[in-house]
Amino acid sequence: MTLKVAGVGAGYFAQYHYEAWQRMPDVALEAVCDHDADRARSTAARHGIPMVFDDLEKMLRQTAPDVVDIITPPESHQLLTDIAGTAGAAVICQKPLAPDLPTAERMVEAAEAHNTFFAAHENFRFQPWYREIRSLLDREILGEVFLVSFRLRPGDGQGPDAYLERQPYFQTMDRFLVHETGIHFIDTYRYLFGEIRQVYGDLRRINPAIAGEDAGTVLFDFENGIRGLWDGNRLADHAAEDTRLTMGEMLIEGSDATLRLDGTGQLFVRPRAGVETVHPYDWNNRGFAGDSVFACQSHLVRCLLSGLPSPISGREYLRNLVIEEAIYQSSQRGEKIDV
Repeated sequence: MTLKVAGVGAGYFAQYHYEAWQRMPDVALEAVCDHDADRARSTAARHGIPMVFDDLEKMLRQTAPDVVDIITPPESHQLLTDIAGTAGAAVICQKPLAPDLPTAERMVEAAEAHNTFFAAHENFRFQPWYREIRSLLDREILGEVFLVSFRLRPGDGQGPDAYLERQPYFQTMDRFLVHETGIHFIDTYRYLFGEIRQVYGDLRRINPAIAGEDAGTVLFDFENGIRGLWDGNRLADHAAEDTRLTMGEMLIEGSDATLRLDGTGQLFVRPRAGVETVHPYDWNNRGFAGDSVFACQSHLVRCLLSGLPSPISGREYLRNLVIEEAIYQSSQRGEKIDV
């Protein structure tokens, strides 16, 4: 079976979605829709998409897609997902899933009422270094894991023009660092280390040109006893030619060994009281962040064709938003919050 896919959105990140769709054997990318018709036509020409629309309902009537991939800013998601779900299409929606948790809950409930497939396009857990880290954790080469820390340092947030070239709506988001970026790591931490039971957040804004927070630290208590630190600062960078490849550096410390991820996607293992060595593994340096968009969309296609559940289904993804909300509450109250 070949799935007919139509995309909504022709902004910066949409290019990664369309390029990945075009490489999938079980997919026919039929159409792109954007309120800016010129931008939609330009995107269609670049990616070989045959049909162009500036109205979603018209696109749905004329193409009857199996899947609608929504790649627009979060404020538009509720309306677009409802229109697509009402038409009977499976929906894949970029994160942030919605501007706030109640809206996201309504989106999930509407999809369930329509009995349609609904998933978040959460690609970070599909980045090859995290898949390899998960494999190493499953093999228990670190022994008992004590602590994970990640230093987010993309270095793209300085000055009055921060984010304008790529995703200008970042400047006006009331909640930014955790809502837009940290949500990836909430999901990835849960994928790697299990469920989170408590959080503590200390968030702040450094660049006055933006509305939301752009730096802060978050502490995670996992149900299995692991502790996590997420240290985010979008103004500072780290040692990498492409600071957006991994967006930072991770350290995982255990009773038997320590595992380190650097900004080039390399993994290093140091046995207890031993010497650090490179851990070799294969990954594809194309698309976004090790071809994670392709991997994410391939996973969702497999789920659609086989009827298997997905850990990034809308219902499952709500847990990440509950944790996100707790982080903001913690920062406001100055106390640890149960989730």
